[in-house]
Amino acid sequence: MYCRSSLASRGHIMATNDTKGWSELLDVALFEADRVNLRQRMEHATDAIHRRMEELLTVENAGSISERVALRHALTTLADLQKIASARKPSGRISRGGGQAVSGRF
Repeated sequence: MYCRSSLASRGHIMATNDTKGWSELLDVALFEADRVNLRQRMEHATDAIHRRMEELLTVENAGSISERVALRHALTTLADLQKIASARKPSGRISRGGGQAVSGRF
């Protein structure tokens, strides 16, 4: 299992133009709990995935079929995450304990 804080740290350190690091950037986006940071993390992951797809098109014998499938699935997953994030109410957030939504009022 991944630790969110270590993933986020590696995501900050990792250059966003690293085409082989797309899966780590995807993980960082998927485990981001902060809505403010989520959008940026999703953009970084999407950009890295697109760069890797372009690299696979331009470099002969680069990557495998399974990586190409994984890239497409990753883009679909990010699109689904975007839909979910957009549908959530701005005042709702996830508690650290049980994973249940907590209202913005206390």
